[in-house]
Amino acid sequence: MKLTIQTPAKINLFLEITGKRPDGYHNLESIMQTVSLYDELDFELAEEIQLRITNYELRETSELPTDDNNIIIKAVKALQETFNIQKGVKITLKKNIPLGAGLGGGSSDAAATINALVKLWDIKTEKDELNKIAARLGADVAFFLTGGTALCEGIGEIITQLRITNYESTTKPETHKLSLVLVNPGFGVPTPSVYKKVRLPFTNPQKIGKIKNLIESCHCEGQSPEAIQSSLKEDLFNRLEDFVLGDYPEIRKIKDVLISLGCASLMSGSGATVFGIYDKSKEQEIKTELEKYNWKFWFVETI
Repeated sequence: MKLTIQTPAKINLFLEITGKRPDGYHNLESIMQTVSLYDELDFELAEEIQLRITNYELRETSELPTDDNNIIIKAVKALQETFNIQKGVKITLKKNIPLGAGLGGGSSDAAATINALVKLWDIKTEKDELNKIAARLGADVAFFLTGGTALCEGIGEIITQLRITNYESTTKPETHKLSLVLVNPGFGVPTPSVYKKVRLPFTNPQKIGKIKNLIESCHCEGQSPEAIQSSLKEDLFNRLEDFVLGDYPEIRKIKDVLISLGCASLMSGSGATVFGIYDKSKEQEIKTELEKYNWKFWFVETI
């Protein structure tokens, strides 16, 4: 038996830090949204655990290990230990989502691994148990078990689906899809270094009202792209921009360029990727402008 799964990236439409936990992690309120930039994972039954990376560029670096330090291998072993499974698996990863980009590529791969092995190993379990395993692996992993649009709280493990948009479902309802451009400067931002700069409490905390406004903006049928962008510009928010843009002028420049092109724009996660929500009719204009810079960019849509 062989399974092939495409694993999407995510963006944060909203990210506020609400407190610091005794274990050192921060509690968050965030709206996450999956988008159509994908890694691809192949799974086959095997006697041992094997991980191979086919993307040549990444394979030649030390940034993406294939041993126990890879979150995919951690996901495999977590399932083996939880359900006392002796089976192995051969996994092939085609890595397209950039590393250290704020797009959740590793977490998405781990969630896909959990979902795939439940099928491949015929594991009988409940979603709540899988969520607990996912939460132990990383803050965003539980979100990716379902994807779509979700309010994520705590360290990311408390998830409220905002609309039924499971990207693996063949029966999902038609939703309003937003056109986005993802722009990456070609380097990553270490997430721990960003959170070390956080000092609480903030003098201007962002309230849940912004989250509600964002939900309505993203999923209100019949609005024009211009109306959606106008609404989003008021409510997109990422607290981590306060701790990143000053130290990484190239990331700030990307955001400024996207705004100058008429996009509603925000850094995703802890960076380094910035997204812009745009009117589809302006795609060529945006492409022409971005090609002037030494940046990587992808045109995607919400899924």
